[in-house]
Amino acid sequence: MLVKRFGLAKITRGTMETPLLLETGKDIEFNGNTFKFLNFEIGRDVLYTPEMNEGEIKIADDIYLIPHINSRLRNTTNFVDYTIKLRYKLGFDKLFYAPGAPPHLIPILTYLGYDIFDDSLEHIEDYSLVGRIDDAPPISKFIISQTKIALKKGLLRELVESIADNKAKEILRYLDMNYYSLIENFYPIWNPQINAVTLDSLYRPDVRRWIGRLKDRYKKPSWAKYLLLIPCSAKKPYSISKSHREMREHIKATMHEVILTSPLALVPRELERFYPAQNYDIPVIGHWYEEEKKLIRDTLEWYLSKFEYEEIISFLPESMRFLEDILNDFGAHTIWGKDYEELEKSTKKLDYHIPRNVLERENFKSLARFQFGCCEELLDEAKIKGRYYQLNIWKERKRIFSYNPQKGMLTLTEESAKCLAKNEKYTVYIDDFYPEGDVFAAGILNSTEDIREEDEVAVVYEDELRGWGIAKMSHIDMLQQKKGKAVKIRGKIKTTG
Repeated sequence: MLVKRFGLAKITRGTMETPLLLETGKDIEFNGNTFKFLNFEIGRDVLYTPEMNEGEIKIADDIYLIPHINSRLRNTTNFVDYTIKLRYKLGFDKLFYAPGAPPHLIPILTYLGYDIFDDSLEHIEDYSLVGRIDDAPPISKFIISQTKIALKKGLLRELVESIADNKAKEILRYLDMNYYSLIENFYPIWNPQINAVTLDSLYRPDVRRWIGRLKDRYKKPSWAKYLLLIPCSAKKPYSISKSHREMREHIKATMHEVILTSPLALVPRELERFYPAQNYDIPVIGHWYEEEKKLIRDTLEWYLSKFEYEEIISFLPESMRFLEDILNDFGAHTIWGKDYEELEKSTKKLDYHIPRNVLERENFKSLARFQFGCCEELLDEAKIKGRYYQLNIWKERKRIFSYNPQKGMLTLTEESAKCLAKNEKYTVYIDDFYPEGDVFAAGILNSTEDIREEDEVAVVYEDELRGWGIAKMSHIDMLQQKKGKAVKIRGKIKTTG
């Protein structure tokens, strides 16, 4: 049963819990040319057999042994391609066993989608990454425990990026370059944190999804006539940071604030709580790497080309002068350093002020477009009520959305769930039943392809809304998994019978 995903990696429970490490002599045995796995026996060597044309070996209904792992690892691109093709062939619900895999590669192999490992290499070759240490715990046990912890916390990507090994980096970078569109399906739409500590973080699927969604869905609020470009802050969300609060004391007009940062490139203020904008952390030393500069430059140039403003003001540190030529091309008034007097003077002369209720409504419309790609029209003439941590959005005496500041996301009600179903967005199609509790994979007939884990979704039977809640699987897993919670129901339609 699927418990949790992060990319192709997964936690499962059932006859065995994965990721799993098998112990030689206890769970598996190598006896000459015979290999024993639990109650299954293979009459040949599965570690170093040169017969590379041999494919996967089915050892249980949902478990496949992938032989010759160490031989396949010699050619990184072929190995990754082979593994992905095998996933498409056998299904994303199956468990893959990699016998004899090098222990230090367990994290990246888990990220690639392997589920079961063993400690055989330690026994066969006295393996150790830095040499054998007397009385030290087996390296395989240590690494599998760290992999499990990272996967449970949503930090597997960080663990993988931290491994200083050429083969691990080759696999990660080849996946990022060639399989983003697949792996992104399995990245949750919300995660507690991102530690973007290496340049590989620029190519994380959730980071790339942010930039892609900006380009595909984002529209600036209708009130946004004047643009203010500002730097990020260490504290998230930006608006509660000391630097941004100090800056806002000197902004004397209603400005559309857009934050320039790495690895997200560009964050409109109204989206600053949407994942991963309030969840990421980066090491800050006042230096920008060339890859970061290019990302921010390209995204800013796209943004200024697409969206028109009556005036652009930039209030950026000296370290971001690599943007100066682009800002000049678009006629921006540039303020370098912390010249608050100039910021106050430049914004005050605009004499532009929008009522707070209009700002909030239009900002939520922008969020709805970004989150769902539809249904922003529900917010026309809507009213926002409550305090910030308990905001509800009403229209014609009906609650159409609530707002979850922890996730920076709109949460569905009956009205907005109907809108999603009508637009065939973020919709799960179930068999003919009324959910009394959560919806499990076995009861799902279909789902729209835009669903990621942690998305808000509508639950529908044919054309009838039956409920709404939070996706606990991606759309692929909803269709391929036989067991596991697919939707955590938050609201449901009561039966009349």
